[in-house]
Amino acid sequence: MRELNILCVQLGFHEAYPDASTLATTYNDGIYYVASFVQQEFPDARVEMCQMFWGERPEDFPLADYDYILISALATHFWSNIDALELIKRHKRSECVVIMGGPHAAFAPYEALRYADYAVIAEGEIPTVQLIKSLEAGEPVTGVDNLAYIGAEGQLVLSQVARYGNIANAINPRFLARAPKLHWATVSMSRGCPFDCSFCYAIRLLGRKFRTKTAEDVRSELDAIYEQTGCNRFYVTDLNFTTRKNYCREIAETFRDRNYKFIAMSRVNHADDMDLVLDLKRSGFEEYCLGVESEDPGVLKAFNKRVDPSEQTRRLLRFAENDIAIHSAIIFGLDVQDRQAIEATAQWCAEARIMHPVFVCLAEYPFQDLLYGARQDVEDHRIIMEVPTYQHYSFVGIFPRQMRPSELQRGILDSYDIFFKRAFEIEQRPQRRARLKSYARSVDRGRAGMEQHIRFLEGLEKPYYTSSGTLKEDRLKADFDSRHGELRDWLAKSSKRTDVEFVKRYAR
Repeated sequence: MRELNILCVQLGFHEAYPDASTLATTYNDGIYYVASFVQQEFPDARVEMCQMFWGERPEDFPLADYDYILISALATHFWSNIDALELIKRHKRSECVVIMGGPHAAFAPYEALRYADYAVIAEGEIPTVQLIKSLEAGEPVTGVDNLAYIGAEGQLVLSQVARYGNIANAINPRFLARAPKLHWATVSMSRGCPFDCSFCYAIRLLGRKFRTKTAEDVRSELDAIYEQTGCNRFYVTDLNFTTRKNYCREIAETFRDRNYKFIAMSRVNHADDMDLVLDLKRSGFEEYCLGVESEDPGVLKAFNKRVDPSEQTRRLLRFAENDIAIHSAIIFGLDVQDRQAIEATAQWCAEARIMHPVFVCLAEYPFQDLLYGARQDVEDHRIIMEVPTYQHYSFVGIFPRQMRPSELQRGILDSYDIFFKRAFEIEQRPQRRARLKSYARSVDRGRAGMEQHIRFLEGLEKPYYTSSGTLKEDRLKADFDSRHGELRDWLAKSSKRTDVEFVKRYAR
């Protein structure tokens, strides 16, 4: 095989709509795992990374020199960087193949394929290598897993979905050589989640089967990243790190002699095994992103959350009592959540002593039921599409039925004021108060963007609401159909909703 030149691009956030979470994302690990796997499988290839999170731009690289350009994006990254995608399209060689992966390519391949030749709709390492090998050999791509592309007759083609076993894949630290000082390095220790929360798309990317790396491989990967970057704090991107307790104890023992700190994702019932929580804490697991979402039993039931709502506050207080800092996304946007419910939830977050609540809007990609047979919580016509805040959860992306979008966005913004006011009344420990102050500064970074989005929504929503704030749904649906009816009909030709095996593999 010829020596390949490959550029990997991580699209970044719009300057007006930064990631205002306390993690303040330093990089998404998916593109790094794909790049590392590609380099491993093609050792003679020249694989380079363009990380827009750090200010790098595609035009800084010799775009005409590459045989393949791999792009990773969330929806907000995609719609914030149309100019960059257009630039790549103009300046790449005509025979250069563009492959897009990440959530946006998986859930809206019809949008990704405006700028890419192929979209990867699930795990990407093996399919990317399969695709490159097929193209280099001049063979059909019909046998490549997890792929979407435009077929010879102009239709959207979706290939078979594959779920893989344990992939002994680590981030090659060489791809972090130009990293600035990182406050968090992002890594994966396992993949998959056995649960079925309705709003979570991650299962469709990584599957339900929980698969782990070996503890020794994880340690080697983190040690290499630390040696390259000097960063000793790691955000563990596993869907549910604490799924298997024996594995958690093995990880705790493996990192006992390291001075690393971790944030890991888990469920609130992790608090029921405080011995395990404290064992992990001794190895640096002092923070968790918990799937709390709401204190309201009706909301949790709607989200198919299999937790006991009456136990949530007690469990959260147990974490606080043991100096474990909790992050959680608190989701608004259901019809039952009026302004009073939103404000009560913000107050509850402080009283349950969640340290870093992120107040977000329920968000969906359109056409998911049509394409994949997947459940949706929001109908296609109520989704605000093709804007830089599309699928950026801190920014309202739907037309609610009983509340104007701008009012919901104002409720999200006001929730932070309610939370911080009450949290500072409750919290007396200096360290926790310092963390609250740091988080308040982080939230302030996104305030101007939220205000700007409110003004945008006020203009957008005018034709679609009565004076009392009720959605004129028939008019909204008619306008949606007039704009996207042909797209919907085209997508229907590739629909997988009747393919039982596909839907089973790709189900949320």
